[in-house]
Amino acid sequence: MRIVLVEPQHPGNVGAVARAMVNFGIDDLALVKGCEIDDNGYARSKSGKPILENLSRFDTLEKALADCDIAIATSGIKPEGDKRWFRAPKSVKELPGLIKEREKPTLIFGRENYGLYREELALCEATITIPTNPKFPILNLSHAVGIVLYEIYRDGNHKNPKKRKAVSNEEFKRLVDRIMDLLEETSYPRRRLNRSRTTLRRLISRGNPDEGEYENLMGSGWSFNTATGDTNSQTRKRKRICHAS
Repeated sequence: MRIVLVEPQHPGNVGAVARAMVNFGIDDLALVKGCEIDDNGYARSKSGKPILENLSRFDTLEKALADCDIAIATSGIKPEGDKRWFRAPKSVKELPGLIKEREKPTLIFGRENYGLYREELALCEATITIPTNPKFPILNLSHAVGIVLYEIYRDGNHKNPKKRKAVSNEEFKRLVDRIMDLLEETSYPRRRLNRSRTTLRRLISRGNPDEGEYENLMGSGWSFNTATGDTNSQTRKRKRICHAS
């Protein structure tokens, strides 16, 4: 499991996150841009210091998610009236079910002052939220990480490495691209394509296809695409003949 912090501002918060991670047996921490780790960060990490010493850095969230098999965003923002939401977030209590049978789930935590942008939420297959006082919904970063990891730990997901070989993030992206290519060849409204891509990503992710299913779907897509191409070619030829007549 990987924990991704997007543009964290305070080294002390990152150190406290590392401390929470080691409490629950998680050691893969990644930062998307954000602050440098200073003495305060290391001091607050306590036994999580090795996590800080070995953390990964990325310049985009997309790169940080490249080898995960499900990306789950976290946010304290409520869906009412907030245009950033493509769908309502799930309760943190549903998280264990979301990562069941996943080899490398990734949890994404946003900026301390804002959270995650709409484009970043669109990269994730699900969003979870922690129930809080509506007047003060935003938790400290390390507190949010600790609560989320506790829900996973108490459910027992930390004890069961998953044997099912899920598709890689790159294969997942190719499958989505293939289906979207086919959709674009139809009369489907162009204005809905971007949102449909997000919906498609989430539908496929919930199905959690393995490598065999991926190969079958890609093979079906190729056959359909080829057949469609042949048919379209023949149709165009017939039209040219009719016009020539």
